[in-house]
Order: sequence, then C-alpha cells, then structure tokens
Amino acid sequence: MSLKKSLTLLIAAFLFAGMVNAEKPIVKVGDWYFKQFDYTKAILFYERALKKDQANVYVKQKMADSYRLTNDWVKAEPYYGDLAKAENANAINKLYYAEALRANQKYADAKVYYKQYMDVVPADNSIKERLNGIDKVEELSKDKGFYDVKNMDKINSKFSDFGVSLFKDTGIFFCSNRYPDAYVVHKDRWTHGNFLQIYQAFKDDTAAGNISTCALMHGRQPNKKFHEGTSSYVDKMQELYIDRSNYNGKRAFTAADKTVKLKIYRIGWLNDQNRWGDEVVEAVTFNDKEYSVSHPTVTKDGKSLYFASDKPGGYGGVDIYISTREIGGAWGTPVNLGPKVNTSSDEMFPFIAEDNTLYFASSGHTGLGGLDVFSTTMVKTGNKLTNWTEPENLGYPINTNADDFGYVIQKDNKKGYFCSNREGGQGDDDIYSFVKKGVILNGIVYDAATGLPIEGAQVVMKDEDVEKGKLKSGKEGDFSFAATPGKKYKFYATKDGYLPAELTFDVKEKPELVKIPMVAEGGITLEITVLDKRTRDPLEASKVKVTNLTTMKDELCSTNKDGKCTFTLEPTTNYRLEASKETGEPDTKYLTVTATQSTNGVKAPATLYSVLELEKVKKGVAIKIENIYYDLDKWFIRPDAAKELDKLVKVMKDNPTMEIELSSHTDCRATAKYNMQLSSKRAESAVNYIASQGVEARRMIAAGYGESRLVNKCQCEGTVIVPCTDQEHQENRRTEFKILKF
Repeated sequence: MSLKKSLTLLIAAFLFAGMVNAEKPIVKVGDWYFKQFDYTKAILFYERALKKDQANVYVKQKMADSYRLTNDWVKAEPYYGDLAKAENANAINKLYYAEALRANQKYADAKVYYKQYMDVVPADNSIKERLNGIDKVEELSKDKGFYDVKNMDKINSKFSDFGVSLFKDTGIFFCSNRYPDAYVVHKDRWTHGNFLQIYQAFKDDTAAGNISTCALMHGRQPNKKFHEGTSSYVDKMQELYIDRSNYNGKRAFTAADKTVKLKIYRIGWLNDQNRWGDEVVEAVTFNDKEYSVSHPTVTKDGKSLYFASDKPGGYGGVDIYISTREIGGAWGTPVNLGPKVNTSSDEMFPFIAEDNTLYFASSGHTGLGGLDVFSTTMVKTGNKLTNWTEPENLGYPINTNADDFGYVIQKDNKKGYFCSNREGGQGDDDIYSFVKKGVILNGIVYDAATGLPIEGAQVVMKDEDVEKGKLKSGKEGDFSFAATPGKKYKFYATKDGYLPAELTFDVKEKPELVKIPMVAEGGITLEITVLDKRTRDPLEASKVKVTNLTTMKDELCSTNKDGKCTFTLEPTTNYRLEASKETGEPDTKYLTVTATQSTNGVKAPATLYSVLELEKVKKGVAIKIENIYYDLDKWFIRPDAAKELDKLVKVMKDNPTMEIELSSHTDCRATAKYNMQLSSKRAESAVNYIASQGVEARRMIAAGYGESRLVNKCQCEGTVIVPCTDQEHQENRRTEFKILKF
C-alpha cells in the first residue's frame, strides 16, 4: 500500500474510533469502516457480503473503490471490469477500469475503455494524454542508457520511505512510517501504518549511494503525534519547510469531510547552537483547514515557493502552484502553474533545480502508468514568467508502470534521488539514487515549407560516423536520444516524398531542441541565413519576408538559433527578400536589408541559398561611405562615386522612414574657407544624386565640414603644423552619413 498520494493518504489522521455493533448487517459494517477511510477493514466485510450475494452491484462498487483507494489495481481490476461492462455503466467506472488495465500493463484493453469514457466525457483532456502515453509505452520503456539507478538499501525499510529533500552538501531528509524509536505510537487508519516521521541520513563516501544509515531528525519539535511529510531546506535562509498534518499540540483539526489536511510549516536552524529551533510555525497564510497545501520546494535564492494543493479553482485533482516571497518575508498569493503543467488528474511532488528546471510527478500527462516524473522549464518574457515548456517524460528507468515520484537532483545536475513503489524494492515506497550519464536530446522533424511535423521519418544519430541510435519520429514529428554534453552529433532524416536531410548539433549541459527541416521532393527550396554584418554571427529571431513579385504574396519567418529560415519557391518566379531585427533599444537598430532571388532556369528539386547581412547602427554616430572620390577642386559625382552612393540609395529605400545627415570632409591643405565651401558643394552634390535615384530630398540634410573635423593630427594652419603623408591626408577626405531618425 503506497503512501505516495500524500494529499489523500496523509490526511487520514482520524481522531476517534467508535465500536462497531457486531449485530449490524455486514454491508453496513463495511460502509461504516469505508466512511472512516479504513478501507482494509471495509474490504473484509464486503468480501463476506459478496459470498452471500455475488451479484450485489453496490458491494462490487465498494470493493472496487476500496482496492483503488489502497492502490491495489490488481485486485481492483476485476470489480471495475464487471461494473464497466454492465449496461448503463457509470462513466467513472470505465475510467477506473481503464486505469486498472493500464496499471496492470494491459494497454490494448485500456485504450478501449479510455475511449469509451472519452465518448461520454469529451471535456476531460487528460484522457488524450493517457492514450498518447499508451502509444508511447514502447518508446518510454526503453532503457537508453541515460541513468544508472540503485536502490538505497542502506536507508530503505519494508515500510514506506519517500519524500527526499537535499540538506546542504551533507545528506538528505526523507519521511518514513517505519517503527519510530520515539513516543509516536498512533496509527493512520487509512494505511494501517504508523504516522510518517522525518528522518535524516548523512553522506558517507564509503557507503553505497554515498549515504550512510539514517536516524530520526533530531530536535524537540520536528516529529510529533501525526504526519510529518516532505520537506525542503533553504540554505540561504537556514529554514526547513515541512508539510505536516493540521494539528496543534495534541489536537488535530478536521475538515468538513472529517479528515485532517496537510499544511506547510517552517522551522529554523540555530547555527550558533548547532540545532533546530524549538518552534514549528505555519509558513504560509494560504494554509487552509479544508484542503491540503503540501510538498514544498523553495528556490535556492529563497524567493519562490512551489507546492502541491487540491485547493478549489484548479484544473482537477491536485495541482502545482507557485508563491513569491514579498518584501517583509511573507509569501504572496499562490498562482496556478497553468494547463501546460497541470491536468485534470494529479500533479505533485514539485522540485525546482538550480538551473530552474521544474521536476514533478503526474498521473495525467503522457506516461507509463501511475505517477511518472516529468520535467519542464519556465518561459519568460523579460522578467515575467509567461508559460512552461511542454512537460517531458523522463522515461525508463526513472519511470515505470508503478508510481515514480519525488525526483530531486543535486547542483551538479548529475546525481540525485527519486522514489518508487516498483517491484524489487525493500517494501512499499523506496528511495532510489541515480547518476545521469548524459542528457536527453529531444528533437522534431518538420516540413520546411509548411512548418508541420513529419511523422514516421527515419532519424539516425551518429557520433563520428558511428551510429548511436535509430528511430522513427512520432505523431508530432518528435524523437529523442541519449547524448553526452560537449559532443557533436550528426543527424540524418529520411522519408518517402522528401529529400534526405542532414544536421550537425553541438550538445550542451542543457541542450536545446534539435530541429530537422525536410524538403518535399520536386520543389525548390530557399534557405536564407541572416548574419550580423560586423561579427558574422547568426542572428536569431530576425524577421524575414519573402515576396512573390508575381502574386505579391508575402511569406514570413523568424530565424532559428542558426539565423536560418527556409521557404518553398515557385519555378520561373522572381522574389524580393527582406530581413530585419529589433534590438529593444530606442537609439540602436539593425538596418533592414533587401535582396532579390529568381528561380528562372532553376530545375527542381533544388535548394538555393541566400545570406542577408544586417548592420547594427546607432542614431547620431557617423558612418563612413567608402571609396567616394572627386576630381581635384571639383564636386561633381564621378561614375565610381555613383556606384558607392547607390549602396546608400538602397539603404534609404530599404529603410523608408530613415532620415540622415550626409556630410563631406576635406584634409587641411588649402585654406579653411576654401575647404568649407568645397565640402559643402560636394555634400549637396551627393544629396542631389541620391534624390535623383528616387529618395525624397526631405529625408536628407547636406553638411560640409571642410577641415574642421579631422580624424587625425594633420594640421596645416595655425600655430601647430603637423606634416603628414598623402595616405594620412586621405583619411580626412571622406564622405559620411549619420542617422537622425529611424
């Protein structure tokens, strides 16, 4: 009997025990125990009742529910089967029968009843996730060699051991209902076990899993009469957050349903006395008698608290919430993490790692059955949390068809612990250690033209031409491989109707998504790369527009991390290409750039390539126009100068709202007055030329500065005369423009 569902199982701390009148009918006695959450005893009486009346539907329902609530899906299955197959069967029994079949690895039958339930309750979106999970059982069940998992036999017992939290660098906390060596002698009526207490185990480099034997957490207050559950230690604040039964001293407080809910409490570490404090206080103002607030995990900086709760207003079952510490230290109003994380089923046991990855257990997302461990990362816009990435199932051997939960990982992002009631353990829930031997590399295969995922593409991953994995992409074009950080892998994708695709990918400690675009056979593809003109670095999130000059239809794209966008082109057609990018700074901008592309004479299939370079400029900063030369003492635009000014014409046309000052400068030779007049005429001549090419004159100001703005020390007049070479004088003879308005 597992204690993992602490929001329901940990609450059953009943304060009374009445005597059952043996004269009452057997079913009523069973019902009495059932109402007291003593399902184990209820089953004994219901079994006796069924021996007398095997067709009693009411008793079958109670037997099925009792076994489900004690997490015994094997024995629950036949009862739910009878109920689900009956005429006018209740939809919930179809769901529970499907759950039992899935837990017992009868996946094909489970799909049938999930679909029957979904026909009646189409609004329950979690069923789609569970059906998807059944389709992915084979893939999720594969051991990709990513984790090395060991049972922590030094600290596990035949009872329930779970709820691991990390304590500094010296050990762990966990909770267990093993026989305590203290005065706690009460029993939990639901589980028929002892109440949970907090234990502590310390590191021992000579011990298996680097953890030695354990003992009850010391101190006057941490372990008392009822449940003390999962915890989270915040080293910065030297505080331990604990979920425990709602009680005060010797008395527990029941909710309307006569159960005792969980609340989050806090206890401080007295560093000067090397012990825990004497007071356990409620940690949050949103604790409540009527619902549970549990499974706390606090970020390293002590500013955010994640927890699980079945409070009203969620998405169903148990949801995960976040609260932020306010000025003064109080925790603010909880915010639900939303439908990306939470489902109509249960999400619990959150853990926020130092790299801000959120690990949690769920029975609603795509999984192998029971609770599975998932990971997600926050998506931010500026400093504001806006959403979470699609939760990722960690797969086998972390997850099985049993309950797997309570995943925590150390700051090295390689070693950690999780809990499971899988077969082969010491007893009920057990604690397991793990070592990550790599990272999971996720990717998608998609159509380069439409952006839609490609299902069934053969994807091969190679390391220096050695094949490391081969599989077919899923319905969403998805695939995943185990990989080693710091290595470079090559991916090859093939599928009928598409040209073969190849991609090289560098794996980081926290890798990004591998995206493989595939081009349909017979088409013409254009790959555009956008680069920074100065650094030659790819520019991610640049806006690219391709315009068909025949139909004037636009196609838009935002570049990926490699600065690339892919388009499908029509044959014998001319296109206009445009790239731009925002900097987020009002006085700095990347200048928009355009180019042309033609498919005239291009025979499909073919891939064309274009590179667009964006120049980052700042308002008011002069930009030199290279190779602008004039005849001696002249200001007329020579043909070679016109070619250079044509480049500025294009910039002005590509950026139609931009206004500039165009300036001309001379060296110091000749008089200052003469040079000022000559440079003014040259600047006006350049502006007039640009205007003659279709740029509005109002967007330009001509300025002649003569020798007043030398870029070196080549002075020819006044008290200081500096002799210079022709090359040094040439540096001062220049034409520039600076942006006055974007």
